[in-house]
Amino acid sequence: MYVSELDIRVRYAETDQMRVAHHAGYLVWFEAGRTEYIRACGRSYAQLEEDGWLLVVIEAHCRYRHPARYDDVLTLRTRLRELGPARLSFGYELVRAADGVLLADGWMVHAAVDRGGRARRLPESMRRLLGERAGAMNGPENQ
Repeated sequence: MYVSELDIRVRYAETDQMRVAHHAGYLVWFEAGRTEYIRACGRSYAQLEEDGWLLVVIEAHCRYRHPARYDDVLTLRTRLRELGPARLSFGYELVRAADGVLLADGWMVHAAVDRGGRARRLPESMRRLLGERAGAMNGPENQ
């Protein structure tokens, strides 16, 4: 199974007064992981949008295990959990690079929509692009 990795350094603006990363930042990092995963499959997210496809978030989950702190270098691991006809799901693990401690994990589910916001089946070219990289995973048993 393909897993993309993205290194992130916690910026001061992403922290609270105690220099702990704000909980909302994790979902932003998950989004960056999804974007890089798609890029590693051979297309940029911008190219998908140019083709008229958007992936809207319909569910998001994050379990916070340990705090990320200012200036920590984190490694975000992203994998495709589910690839259905009109939706897909990505799983995430965020670890501190210095010691490998799992800081958070979670997932996001996306629906494919056209520019008008109407749900659409993913085009076969996109399913093939993502599925080949992920090993053709296609069901919730891969969660």
